[in-house]
This record gives sequence, structure tokens and C-alpha cells, in this order.
Amino acid sequence: MKENDPRWLTDQLYLTPFNHLPEVRSHFDPPSSVRVHEVTLREAEQAPHVVLRPEEKLRIYDALDEMGVYSVELFPIVSADDRELALELVKKRRTAKVFFLCRFNIDEVEFALEAGADGVVVEGPGNPFVARTVLGWSEDELLRRMTEATAHAKKHGLFTNIMPWDTLRAPLPFLERAYKSVVEAGADHVTIADTFGFGLPWTVAHLVRTLRGWLPGTPVEMHAHNDWGLATSVMLSAAAAGASVVHTSTNAIGERAGNAATDEVVLGLEALLRVDTGVKTERLYPVSQLVAELTKMPVAPNKPVVGENEFLFESGQVAYLIEKIRATGRPFQSFLPEYIGRRGYGYVLGKMSGTEIVIQKLAELGLQADREQAGTILERVKAEASIRKWSLSDEVFEDLARSVLEAG
Repeated sequence: MKENDPRWLTDQLYLTPFNHLPEVRSHFDPPSSVRVHEVTLREAEQAPHVVLRPEEKLRIYDALDEMGVYSVELFPIVSADDRELALELVKKRRTAKVFFLCRFNIDEVEFALEAGADGVVVEGPGNPFVARTVLGWSEDELLRRMTEATAHAKKHGLFTNIMPWDTLRAPLPFLERAYKSVVEAGADHVTIADTFGFGLPWTVAHLVRTLRGWLPGTPVEMHAHNDWGLATSVMLSAAAAGASVVHTSTNAIGERAGNAATDEVVLGLEALLRVDTGVKTERLYPVSQLVAELTKMPVAPNKPVVGENEFLFESGQVAYLIEKIRATGRPFQSFLPEYIGRRGYGYVLGKMSGTEIVIQKLAELGLQADREQAGTILERVKAEASIRKWSLSDEVFEDLARSVLEAG
């Protein structure tokens, strides 16, 4: 393999060629592009404590549209305010399509028709045990409701995607019967929902391939929650097996442990699988920040991709490596901060810091020190950080540095 290959080495990416070995890629069958169906506008308020005002949802829609997602999802039945918002958003929609989530309920499909939604995601239990235990429905009743809602939506011209939830705990023969029934009733797409997030990536890939075999020509979508920390890998494995739409939410916000994170999935599809999503990666971080602020759900510092620690360093040795490798024109990490819309690297002063960071911080503050003074300042930094059990602010560092410099 060539060392300089744009599949893994660009001005913003420095990845591994091993992802592109024939022995690896022979297991993949991804589509040429994958659409991102963004569910933040629904799932955010299913996260405990979160409430979004209508104007905030409109602002999030605008940000997602600007970022380039294919579609968003609303659940208008929740309240009168949500129904009014749905009507307003349909009127103001731009490029990103607006889908309504509907249960196996004709009245909810009717509202989507009246509102002029681009389509519906029709959902209900996909596990006969749950349908029987919770709703008292037999398998035949469950299938009847599922197919009637599908047929009604499609008959009236709505794009119709069927998403039976708890798919992975349903018997395979039932799933075959259910998915074939809704496609016969007119479904445009079908969705696999790993509602509780326990499907292994290989399991999900197998299910995607199985559905594609059952339903030739019907696109398969993937929805997953992150209870087991697998949601991102599940989305990538689904796409690698041929799923053409992934359901994601900004900052992984959603019920319980949330959904597959938009930023992680998009980055994985674009940079690792090399599948086009239409999403502007440089908008991932700004949108993450917006949603975190509006939902009052801060992003964990160590969250992949958009967490604050992703490009923030304390280790002196690592800082030295970063600066050396940057001088060659390559990223130190797998992607540059700018690739997701962030501004460069950051360094903090603490117990793990080295002389290079001290010198850099001194320069930022307009202070000069020789190597011996910098070494003394570093010793003071380490001691102070150990006492505070945290990194030092610029103000604390400046006071400490001046005391050393003024002492001569």
C-alpha cells in the first residue's frame, strides 16, 4: 500500500491503511452514500429533565439543516405545543426533510398528512411478547395494526418508514413475517431498532443482510440506543452491511444512555468507511455546543470527537510530539481539530506538564524566561497542581511565574 493515499492520509486526516486491506474490505458492502436521519428533536426530550421550547427546536433544526443532515424527526402527539411546532416547522423547512414519528395509529398518520410532513416513521412494538404483555395484542393483531398504519400512510402519498421497536428480542420468523407484510402494504423503508443497545456489531450486520435478502430493493435503516456503549459501532456495522440510513442524535442525547452520536457516526462513515453522508464535518462541533447549551446537558469532557479533552493536553511529552509532528504537515491524532470545526490544540499546566508547555504559556503571556527559570517554574507548577489536585489557570500560572522571574 502507498504511504500517501487520500483514503487515510490527507491534510486533515492521518488514519490507518489497514482499514482498506482487501481482507478487511471484503466483508463490507456499504452503499455509495448513507443518509443521516437526525432524531435530536424527538429524542432530546425523552432524556430525563430536558425540555426544549419551540423556538429552540426551530433553532436546532436550522443548525442541523445547515450541517447537511438528510432528515429530522418530531413526535407531535406529545402536546398541543408540539403539534403547533410541527405545523410551523413544516412551513419553514428548508433542505432537511421533516418526518413525524407515528405509532401504529391512523389518527397520528392523519395529522402528518394534514400538516404536510415529508414522511412518517411508523413505530410500535416489534416484539410479540411485549405487545401481548403490555397491550394485550396477539401476533395477528400486532401485524394488523402495523400494516394498516403503513397502508394508510402510503395510500395518501406519505413517504413511509416502518420501525418496529425491540426488534432484536423478537423471534426471527415473526420478523420475517412482519417486515414482508409492511413492504407488501407499501413501506418505502424498514428500520431495525436495537432499542436496548445490546446487539453486537456482527449481529446487526447479519440482520441487515438478512433483511436485504428478505426484501430486495427495500432500503434498510438502523436505529440504536447506547446502553452498552455499542451504538456507534452498530451504526458503522449496519452501514458496512448495506444499511442506507442511520438514525443519530447530537451529543448522543436520548432516552437512558442515549442514541448513536451524530458526530461519532458521521466521522466514522466519512473518514473510516469512506462513505459520503452529505454532512459538513466542520459543523459537528458548533452544533454539538448549541445542543448542549439549549438542552442544559453538558458534553462529557472525555466524550469522543466533541468532548473538550479531545484536543486538550497536559502531558509535556505529548505536547512535544504534537508540535514536532505538526511541523511535518500531518495531524498528530487521527483528525485535526478544524475537521470538526474546532480551533486548534489546547494545553493546560498541571502535574504532567513539561518545559515546552511552560515556555509556550510564558510567550502567550508576554513573559520571557531562560531554560533554568522555566525549569524552576515547572517545578512550582507541579507542586501547586498537586496541592490543588487540578490544572492551573492562566492567572495562577502568571502569578507563580512572575514570582520566580522577579526573584531572579
